[in-house]
Amino acid sequence: MILAHGLGGRSDLPVPLWLALYGGAIAVLVSFFALTVFWKTPKLGGDRSGRALPGPLRRVIDSAGLRALLRACGVLAFAALLVTAWAGTGSSATNPASTWFYVWFWVGLVPLSLLFGPVWRLINPLRTLAGLLGGRWSRRPRSALPDRGYWPAVVGLAAFLWLELVYDRSDAPRAIAVFVTGYAVLQIAAGVRYGPRWFDRGDGFEVYAGLIARLAPFGRRADGVLVLRNPLNGLAAGSGAGVTPVVLLLLGSTAFDGLTRLPVWTDLTRETGRVPGMLLGTAGLAASVAAIALTYVGGIWLTRPYLRRRAGGEPVEPYGAFAHSLIPIMVGYTVAHYFSFAVFQGQAGYLLATDPLGLGYDWLGVAGSRIDYTVVSVTAIAFVQIIAIVGGHVAGVTSAHDRAISVLRKDHVTVGQFPMLAVMVGYTAAGIALVSGA
Repeated sequence: MILAHGLGGRSDLPVPLWLALYGGAIAVLVSFFALTVFWKTPKLGGDRSGRALPGPLRRVIDSAGLRALLRACGVLAFAALLVTAWAGTGSSATNPASTWFYVWFWVGLVPLSLLFGPVWRLINPLRTLAGLLGGRWSRRPRSALPDRGYWPAVVGLAAFLWLELVYDRSDAPRAIAVFVTGYAVLQIAAGVRYGPRWFDRGDGFEVYAGLIARLAPFGRRADGVLVLRNPLNGLAAGSGAGVTPVVLLLLGSTAFDGLTRLPVWTDLTRETGRVPGMLLGTAGLAASVAAIALTYVGGIWLTRPYLRRRAGGEPVEPYGAFAHSLIPIMVGYTVAHYFSFAVFQGQAGYLLATDPLGLGYDWLGVAGSRIDYTVVSVTAIAFVQIIAIVGGHVAGVTSAHDRAISVLRKDHVTVGQFPMLAVMVGYTAAGIALVSGA
């Protein structure tokens, strides 16, 4: 078993690469100009929108019993991962911990959050364990939560992404065991000290899942009622303040992952030793994140002259105003990049679970079975990749346009969006090129 995202470089798109690039860019451009014609006033109600779910369903979802069950499942799954990673075999070919961690958990957070909203907040075993160790947060005064924004989450996610994308033995169960144990200890300790609010900003995985959950069809209105909503309303509901570094880190890491599958990167690293290779990978990851970030910052900088002014004469802060429009782009890249990885490698998590500790058992009766690579065709994978990238950018353009009507000067609403439109078209073309292996 080789844990590699997707199927490697992809040059077998169902259409020529140039057509995919032009088609993706044109789709984003057409959607933008259609919005400027037909979408003249803000339409996204944010947390004021949504149709209330039936009362009985709301009571079940908010019941203490369901919440306790979710927390128990989270703790049991966390314990199973740790035991298997520490006590199982030392190879990802026979130990399911690697697949459980990278596929079932990391990739699985995307569909889980898209379908059910911020449910990971309830399942999160680190939040549960910190609550238990801290006496359910109430037995003694907590330290004030330091005002660090989302930077603790950025640091945690950066460490995980380095492990996943740069470390040359990232699939080793013991490496995963060390990371998960160390991360859990730090998060639980911070949770005990600062209380449950720590996880809202300090736990990278919970922050990541929460951002994706904004696109879920379910959410809560401002009055706390569970509702069925337009996902774009959910996207507009959350604050964008401080989340920009999180999204840019994730976008940049995905771009780097695509870059490492290109022949130019393979040729560059073929003759390097282990340590130089990891140093080169670290530099490449940092450069990819920086390139994505600088492109976005440049687009925002060019947008500043068109911003409305507050009462004091200062312009609207644009990073927080438009940060939410990056979230569907991030989700689109993630789906495109990990889809085939999840479909194929995800099967190994079940097949290897029949003997998780390598003791010769066959609890599930699937010993000797192999991954079925015919469940999804190459053409279907390529279509999903392109649709995810283009769809994410169209959703991003739509949400950005709705916000622009409110924060840009009325006589410059269209032209003021051109810089960010150029950024999104560039992201679209780059994303398609990277997943195609071009």
